[in-house]
Amino acid sequence: MDYRFFIIFIFIFSTNVKCQKSTSVEDTKINNATKKIENVPTKEKIPTIKLPNLCTVCKCTDDIIDCDKRNLTYHFQYSQWPNKSMKVVSFEENSLVHVKSFPAIEIRKLILRKNKITKIDNSAFKRIINLTELDLSHNQLTTENLQPQVFEGKFSPDSYEPLENLVILNLADNMLHSLHHDLFEHTTNIKVLDLSGNLFSILDSRSIIAISSLPNLEELNLSYCGLKTIPETSFYTSKNLKKLNLSGNQLTIVPSALKEATSLENLYMDENPIQIIDPEHSFPKMIKLKELSLCCMPHLTIVGSGSFSKLTSLEHLRIQNCPKLESIHQNALSSWDNNSTETVWPPLKRLDLSDNALRYLPQLLISRWDWLEKLDLTNNKWSCDCDNEYLINVLLPTYGKRLMGEEMKRLVCAAPPEHEGENLTSLFDRSLRCLDLYNARPEKDAMILVGILIGILFAIPVCLTTLVLWRRGFFFCGSSGPASFSRAFYKRTINEEI
Repeated sequence: MDYRFFIIFIFIFSTNVKCQKSTSVEDTKINNATKKIENVPTKEKIPTIKLPNLCTVCKCTDDIIDCDKRNLTYHFQYSQWPNKSMKVVSFEENSLVHVKSFPAIEIRKLILRKNKITKIDNSAFKRIINLTELDLSHNQLTTENLQPQVFEGKFSPDSYEPLENLVILNLADNMLHSLHHDLFEHTTNIKVLDLSGNLFSILDSRSIIAISSLPNLEELNLSYCGLKTIPETSFYTSKNLKKLNLSGNQLTIVPSALKEATSLENLYMDENPIQIIDPEHSFPKMIKLKELSLCCMPHLTIVGSGSFSKLTSLEHLRIQNCPKLESIHQNALSSWDNNSTETVWPPLKRLDLSDNALRYLPQLLISRWDWLEKLDLTNNKWSCDCDNEYLINVLLPTYGKRLMGEEMKRLVCAAPPEHEGENLTSLFDRSLRCLDLYNARPEKDAMILVGILIGILFAIPVCLTTLVLWRRGFFFCGSSGPASFSRAFYKRTINEEI
């Protein structure tokens, strides 16, 4: 028994010794491994830079972000934009040169005007949600760097990657001399397009194709582009065009291409060097045109018969600040109705003829002056004679206060001299004399006639006195004496009388 107990004791003891050795060896290995790990050099950690929120740099109020005039050269990274819908985001008057992609946020109106933009990345506006108006005016965009890919939108089964909500695009005052013919292939829903202040000088075929690719276009601004002519094909497909601005160009005649703009309602042709508007250079038929503006035309001298006779729906006519325009023909607005054989006029409601050199206002220029709602005749050279009888004694006393208000008191006479400087209102119910033919000046003629009459009255007695004195010999010529004078009246006796 003792022997077996001894064997069991030895077995248990040896087992414990092995466990302790293995444990100590494992601990040693772990400690050595830990030391090796601690001695391994670690890489330096890169500190994370947290970019400031956009609203710490710009002014954010409700749904408007105002980043104007902050000398920015960028429009912020995605992480800096607030996560909310915005009506207007404006980066006006900064130093942006390169426009990169915008984040996926809702912006209805994006303003990038008055920067130095020369480059826009492809699909730069693709992620913007509900972008309806984009203003890129007053930058340095050229025909070469403004390509169709700039306006690429999201995939659509109906259109080619459209910016389908964009309806207003402003490209005014850039450096465009032409348009890529597919420039608007991604923005076919545009209704308002502003190209004013660019360097076109002519509308080439590429530009016409680009504009014609906008089937929903309603407003087009081509003012101050140096255009000398408008090609006949310019508005063939612009069947929805309602408002057209051609002001500040170099047009010398009314463009015949306007006849294709059959839906046009508002036409502005101010500051063009047109000289004559008459039957040969009249406005073409535009049956829906309601407003026509011809202001600040320094060379306009004639508005002849039939100038506006084809504008049968005209309601507002503005011919203002044309310093050489002295008269408007009484049939400038009227036309002849072949069906009823009667003269018809457009339903004019507002007429502005201020700041011209007009002398007379024809009574038949408008059929119903009482239908007018507004009239401006200030700053003209009105002649207060019998040919202006209707203006001075009928129109102004009857409708002047309603149509012109206090402005009526600014109407003054430029002729004839006896009324020069007088207010037209002071001549109401007075008889006005008629000027003589060829613009004779009877007030000056009267003085001449009086002078002649006085001269005659003095001359007659002087002549009679001179004759009497001469017959009596008080005036002699040469060396003749009184005897010669006597012989002048001597009558020889006839022989038969002797």
